Amino acid sequence: MSTTSQARAVMKSRPTLSACIAVLAGLTATLLAIVHVLGSFGAWAAQSSSTAIRPAAHSSMHGRIAYTSKRGDIWVMRADGTHRRRVTRARGKVDFDPDFSPDGRRIVFRSERGHQPPDPYSVGYDAIFVVRLDGKRLRQINPPSGGLFPAWSPRGSEIAFSGAATGNPMVDDIELMTPSGANVRDLGVPGEEATWSPDGSRIAYASHRGDGNWAVWVIGADGSSPRQLSFPVLTPPAGLNGDSTGAWSPDGSRIVYSSVVAGDRELYVMKADGSDKQRITHWRGGDSPNAWLPDDRIVFAHSARSAPLPRWYLIRADGSGLRSLPWLYGASDPLDWWTAHP
Repeated sequence: MSTTSQARAVMKSRPTLSACIAVLAGLTATLLAIVHVLGSFGAWAAQSSSTAIRPAAHSSMHGRIAYTSKRGDIWVMRADGTHRRRVTRARGKVDFDPDFSPDGRRIVFRSERGHQPPDPYSVGYDAIFVVRLDGKRLRQINPPSGGLFPAWSPRGSEIAFSGAATGNPMVDDIELMTPSGANVRDLGVPGEEATWSPDGSRIAYASHRGDGNWAVWVIGADGSSPRQLSFPVLTPPAGLNGDSTGAWSPDGSRIVYSSVVAGDRELYVMKADGSDKQRITHWRGGDSPNAWLPDDRIVFAHSARSAPLPRWYLIRADGSGLRSLPWLYGASDPLDWWTAHP
């Protein structure tokens, strides 16, 4: 059997990732926190406490943030924490994994509500919706088989997501569709966490070769030239460890991702061709990169085993300039940070 065939035969959407990214479905409303905990987390940062890290200057924060509250609704606010307003009302369910359209006027997100797709193999397929920032024109756009990890393209014409592979619902492939849900196209590679390059020509994603050892890959937006970029050492149990995608640098030359190191999940930066990997965090616990800002700072969540919600931070790509974002406490992981393009 070929490598690709093995991957398609064995690979399922990692139940850990669906749980970690946060559909804590079936829990009580007080536990509707969506915490992206990819891996086995240790104690809270040994060398620092959240109160000991200097907060970022509000004046340096630009753009908008979309996030899921602990009640399961999606909210937006300015990046400095002001002008918070609710966009969706989940009504006892969970709306999560928001992603802005390039113009910042709409959000695509996953949800437990709406018409839920069949999921006989427990992959974790959900409904996918698009909504305006004023909460109007809510529309479910996923194909009948559902989807995971929606990501709006920089050009605005497509949304990448993980959907049931053609002919094999046990496997979730990287797929594309229009913002209306039309023209669904399977790129033919199993994977999750699709992340567009700034120019929209490439997609980074997480995948494995059938062994549960998640790695960072990249593929052309036209489905060409899939290439593995990271090569983690397989750490049992399969599917719980490995690497997870994060964000592209604003110029598209680098990628920040996370990798399990001795039971903790740390941040790494590499060139977009997979070379020159540099570790930039050294904390006990789990770090999850969410955005790479135009000023070259990386936004990430830090989670501890006992914490229901993460703490949020900024760090430069060389590991310096660590700053806390205390006004983001209460936001589940993942969130999306939109900034206007010049």
